Amino acid sequence: MRMLRLILPIVLIATLPALAGKAPSTVTIDAAAKKQTAVPFPHEKHMKVAKTCEVCHHNEKGLTADSTVEVKKCSACHLDAKSKAPSMSEMSLTKNPLHKLCIACHKEQKKGPTACAGCHIKKT
Repeated sequence: MRMLRLILPIVLIATLPALAGKAPSTVTIDAAAKKQTAVPFPHEKHMKVAKTCEVCHHNEKGLTADSTVEVKKCSACHLDAKSKAPSMSEMSLTKNPLHKLCIACHKEQKKGPTACAGCHIKKT
């Protein structure tokens, strides 16, 4: 259960349509682009860490890397004011579901960024 909570935000962030039955190698998460720079998310790399797609895609039961279904964007629920889902619009490291889960997983795995600038890379 802890691993699920840790990896869940990785994909909650992702705007991940399954392309022609093959999961994308990289996804750009830009739902918060008005507040922060977009995040290039190395999806393929994270797929190797997660045991199943459902670890992150919690509403996509039975999803596989070869699925041909379109995967709903995380922002569909996590930016919807009518949804009870925690909001991605929170910049807080303790309230934003993506920040909480990604950072927790990175700390547990002792890999990956844990500070804002590690993911939100400023353009020069």
